[in-house]
Amino acid sequence: MRCDACRAISHRLVKETRKEERKHRKGKFSSSFNNNNKKKNKRLRSDQYEESFERTCKDEEYWGEYYGVAHGKDGHNYLNGPGLTELPKTLHKGKTMALETTTHRRGGFWSHRLRELCEQMVYGGEVLDEEEMYAILFENTPEPTSPTKEEEEIIINTDTMVFRDAMCEKTCKKFPSRRPSTKKEEDEGGWEPFDEDAFTRRKIEQKKKDEAYMRAHKMVEDLKMGRMDVSGGEL
Repeated sequence: MRCDACRAISHRLVKETRKEERKHRKGKFSSSFNNNNKKKNKRLRSDQYEESFERTCKDEEYWGEYYGVAHGKDGHNYLNGPGLTELPKTLHKGKTMALETTTHRRGGFWSHRLRELCEQMVYGGEVLDEEEMYAILFENTPEPTSPTKEEEEIIINTDTMVFRDAMCEKTCKKFPSRRPSTKKEEDEGGWEPFDEDAFTRRKIEQKKKDEAYMRAHKMVEDLKMGRMDVSGGEL
């Protein structure tokens, strides 16, 4: 799963770097175009992109909540989460996807492991150093579909692929991914991109349900203990 982990971390590094760039860039795309309709990108300072890399790696809460392992019918385990394709339910050993059953859990093995792998990628220097990493991201900043499109709507898929190929080529040659290697194979096998927005919505709904359950449970316990009357008021 090292190849998939590398690709997942690369995806997150790109996404958080783009957020950092938007934070330090004022206005909309329309103010960033010259006469040739080419976007003038504002490069982050070294301390800014280094801080972004560090913050991304250390976010164990995110790693623990958004990544988990699905057990395939082929006997292999698959890392699931943003930046990866999901193991199709027809190939999953259980009735539900692993992440769907752990939406409220934090921490654990993968949060710590992905943080370690992220730090190895950023600070290990085996592939690229931080300056070289950001150079690739800056050179491959996506163009908006039109000068009036807001920066929040920028599509990062292309630059994610370029960045992850540079970061993960050696790892994926040594530890190949068991996922399909072509778009055709993905489509034929039912491998869909992990939907982070949908997963976040499920997490929010699950949190609301958990909170409602806890409130109801507390009310029952208070009634049993005589601390509340039937109207819900405290005695």
